[in-house]
Amino acid sequence: MHPWYVQLVRLVRSREGLGAILIFAGSAAAFGVVPNIVEKTLESGWGHVVVFLLFFVAMTAVVTVGWILRRERGVGVVIGLFPQQNLQDTRFRTMAAASNKNHSSTLVIEPKVLRPDGEDLPTPARIDLVANLIDARAEEYRASSGDGAVILYPLAPIHDGFLLGRRLAADAHQSLSVMHYSRADEETVVEGVTLGNRLRNSLDLAQRAAIAPYLTEPPGSTPRIVEHPGCPPEHRHRLALIVRVADAPSMLDDARSVAATGRVRRPTNDTHTGYIFDPEDFEAGGPPCGAHVVLDTVRGDLPDTPEIFQAMATHIYETWLNACAAWKTQSGADHVEGQLFMNPPLPIAMAVGWLMRHADVSVVHHLPRLLNKPPVRVRS
Repeated sequence: MHPWYVQLVRLVRSREGLGAILIFAGSAAAFGVVPNIVEKTLESGWGHVVVFLLFFVAMTAVVTVGWILRRERGVGVVIGLFPQQNLQDTRFRTMAAASNKNHSSTLVIEPKVLRPDGEDLPTPARIDLVANLIDARAEEYRASSGDGAVILYPLAPIHDGFLLGRRLAADAHQSLSVMHYSRADEETVVEGVTLGNRLRNSLDLAQRAAIAPYLTEPPGSTPRIVEHPGCPPEHRHRLALIVRVADAPSMLDDARSVAATGRVRRPTNDTHTGYIFDPEDFEAGGPPCGAHVVLDTVRGDLPDTPEIFQAMATHIYETWLNACAAWKTQSGADHVEGQLFMNPPLPIAMAVGWLMRHADVSVVHHLPRLLNKPPVRVRS
């Protein structure tokens, strides 16, 4: 533990310490001048009264600034769900710095925390551990402060982000916001989306107008279901939703092929699509789908604004609900099972997972490092 004078210096230099000094000094000065105001008023020295009143107002403003610096600013949780070797240290440090700057306290969940004894936890156990750590820190913070939001700063693959959002939907949080590492300059951290019941509301006219310029089909359009005639009858009830929300030219063809055949390599040249069904076996295929629906955007990234992110997450969810109902009728299936192929910003993926808490939907992993890799030839 540091000596008391070192702790005192750190307190004075902190936001909270500066706020306390301003409150103390401003209060003392403001209330110290009150007797002078009363005295000058009784003496009818209005010129002096005005001066003292202005000073009193100024000191009251100083106290207000001190309160702003001292107020509760929520708790930040920095989450590193990428494997340790792929974490991108610069981004992780940027996220942690943003949380330390903006909030009263920060919990940093590093990849090594999710690897007890150096062994990777299975994905469900890893996601559950992260959600439990978030819940525990939120409860601890609220018990001590009585208020304050929980702000997440995640770095994770889309698949893990979707699962984390789905898992967090099972917990009760007064406010749970997700920050975003901006794609615009790849340097700043901006607000992404708030996980809450507002996401479940149907898009209003303003939201439709906000995202319409970024979509190839206007929001509210009837989903175009494309059947796969070669799909075996036992898999016909499966439906793929392909969501392209960033500049990824080959994504649509690759996702269509994987959804129709269940094979992870392209039929034309045998190169890898990057999609995997089994994290332990990158070449293993998966069950095909009876049909697919595409939700596509114009080329380029979405603006980094919470309004756009929230509206896009709700639009993806509404598209799935409408497509699911239509395919259930068209295929005659009693139940529709979904596969998601998507590449949106992480906050949108988490919001979609939050919305699809009860849906029978899974996200197909995509590993960019496998993209375009030829098959390994075994020498005889």
